[in-house]
Amino acid sequence: MSLHTHPEVPDGIVPAPKPEEKPKGDLAPVPVWAPLAALLVAFFAAAVSGLVILAIIEAGGGNVADDTPGLIIPATLIQDAALIGAALLFSAIYASGLTPASFGLRPTRLWPAVGWTLLAWAAFLALTAIYVNIVGQPDQQELTRDLKDESSTAALIGYAVLLAFVAPLCEEFFFRGFMFGVFIRRMPLVWAALLDGVVFGLGHAPAAPIQLIALGAFGIGLCLLFWRTQSIIPCMALHALNNSITFGATKDLDAGLFAAVVVLCVGTVIAGGTAVARRTAVAA
Repeated sequence: MSLHTHPEVPDGIVPAPKPEEKPKGDLAPVPVWAPLAALLVAFFAAAVSGLVILAIIEAGGGNVADDTPGLIIPATLIQDAALIGAALLFSAIYASGLTPASFGLRPTRLWPAVGWTLLAWAAFLALTAIYVNIVGQPDQQELTRDLKDESSTAALIGYAVLLAFVAPLCEEFFFRGFMFGVFIRRMPLVWAALLDGVVFGLGHAPAAPIQLIALGAFGIGLCLLFWRTQSIIPCMALHALNNSITFGATKDLDAGLFAAVVVLCVGTVIAGGTAVARRTAVAA
């Protein structure tokens, strides 16, 4: 008398295969096109929200030309939030048990991370200097011009929070934690970093081609930093460092305030990311 693995099933009957469970806590099953689709969804949400905010300003008798921050800041905040939401939505469709660590938000060794972050920043600055020396200095972006001309304290605080705090958190979660996290599981490192960098650069359009190329190079460097440290916290810190320095230089802040802005933005980003990563690690 032979034994079979399903004694409850009569001989000669092949039981139906059990449905495959989604891999838990990993982005491996997410298709390579999902981050691109999620990016389009986030941009669409930002465009719609911008139109709504514009209608509200005009309905209240305001003038968009006189209230540029009132349109740009909330619309960009919504776009950044939409990046997070779209990443989580498209990931959850294909994978289960996802945590912040699934997107690279995990602790990493401090001093190696500091070293690799500074190396990535130095390489970016050197490449940018060489590139600008070859093709020339580009015109300022519209956002930079608006920031430079802005004098309202409330608007400047809003721009600082948006550029040097919110953007590093949300963009690194989406472009490195989600997009690069999916790409690196589907293609070699070089191609994954290049594709992520190209999309990251184009995602900041409209801007001069030289600026898009520089941002693309920055995105590639952030991918390599994530790959080397296995955490997006150093990427968030470098992103915040770059943006806060740009903010301070654009507004020509005095040395003390300049340093305070940079330290506050970078420190807050690192503290927030590390707190979430450690809490996740303890819970696991």
